[in-house]
Amino acid sequence: MAFKAFDLILEPDPRFAELYIVNEHQSGRLTLEDHHSSLYRIRLRGIAPAEVRIAFERARSVMLYAFFDYELLVVGEVQAIGAFELALKHQLNGHGGRSHSTLRNLVDQARKTGVLPRQVSWGQSRLDAFDALIEIRNALSHGTSDIHTPGMALPILEMCAQWIDHVYPQPP
Repeated sequence: MAFKAFDLILEPDPRFAELYIVNEHQSGRLTLEDHHSSLYRIRLRGIAPAEVRIAFERARSVMLYAFFDYELLVVGEVQAIGAFELALKHQLNGHGGRSHSTLRNLVDQARKTGVLPRQVSWGQSRLDAFDALIEIRNALSHGTSDIHTPGMALPILEMCAQWIDHVYPQPP
């Protein structure tokens, strides 16, 4: 999509105008309120460090503004996975600073130390959830023309929230 003209900035991306909600409570075009509500439900509930929380909130905000530029969904996914990676850095290294570890190395280390489970299925596929996140992150971070739908992006955000909360759970 081309860079929007100033007078069109607050117009929904036409691809969002083609999305509908159909459930027992409502039927109709997806609105900004619907999109916000979907994102509002996906949040961190544990005690992640402030840096991790800020990074995750950045991902949610980018995905919110994707209502006006659909292609920001991919940027939001990368940011959400980055927040998960930052959570692992804090947990394993004691800080979120520079590290020579890749996401793959951090996941492997977290599995070895029991911070993350050894194997986690992703949905109904046989793919490991962490392997899927790593593949998605690498594909998106190394240049892509992929466009993801909200149905693809929101589950990534949700999975990252779930695993950040696993690494930093709510106190009992």
